[in-house]
Amino acid sequence: MDVRTIRYGVIGCGMMGQEHLRNIALVEGAEVAAIYEPDAGMAGISAALAPGARMVATPEEALDGVDCMLIASPNHLHLGQLEAIAATRPLPVLVEKPLFTVPADAARLAAFARSYPAPVWVAMEYRYMPPVAALLAEAGAATGGIAMLTIREHRFPFLSKVGAWNRFNRNSGGTFVEKCCHFFDLMRLILQADPVRIMASGGRKGDAGALHVRRGQPLPGRDLGRRPRRQDRGAGAGPGSVLAG
Repeated sequence: MDVRTIRYGVIGCGMMGQEHLRNIALVEGAEVAAIYEPDAGMAGISAALAPGARMVATPEEALDGVDCMLIASPNHLHLGQLEAIAATRPLPVLVEKPLFTVPADAARLAAFARSYPAPVWVAMEYRYMPPVAALLAEAGAATGGIAMLTIREHRFPFLSKVGAWNRFNRNSGGTFVEKCCHFFDLMRLILQADPVRIMASGGRKGDAGALHVRRGQPLPGRDLGRRPRRQDRGAGAGPGSVLAG
């Protein structure tokens, strides 16, 4: 029996987008048909990874002749690109986290969700990592029921991305949005409960991103954060993050 090939359009092919290109190449019956990547260097690498794809000049052009879309652009662009897809040609979408970075945009996202006619999947890959999958499988029996969950991450320095966009809160949404969203997802998944009370604290020693760009060299910087929360069903949870850069 012939199986139809699923054709992907991709918006944004920097570090994460290129990882998606490699993964799609491994999937039987799937191919990347169109790529929008405005950075010339990243576009060249992407064209080599997906030689059969059309390189297009606008996100809207990537919608032509494809079955689904993948968004892996910088964080602050995601919601606008979802809205552009909705206005042009609504298709199933896999979008990198987060969906938006500014609290005031929550109403825009709610309006999008009410009217969008196709599935949208937010990439939360931490839940599929083998250690986390093992924890999910065994935690309930090992603990007799989790009453308190703590997740702490000590990360490497900031990844080098196009224009150092990820070093600025105005683009990334900040550390809680950029990185700790994975932990919030895991807490809901592991505890099978939603948060009902949240308190957050954190800080940053200087603007490491601005200093890095102005002086053209890496400087030490650190984001610190903790966010205790009470889940429904009585469980407690608290992610902590130390992000050096």
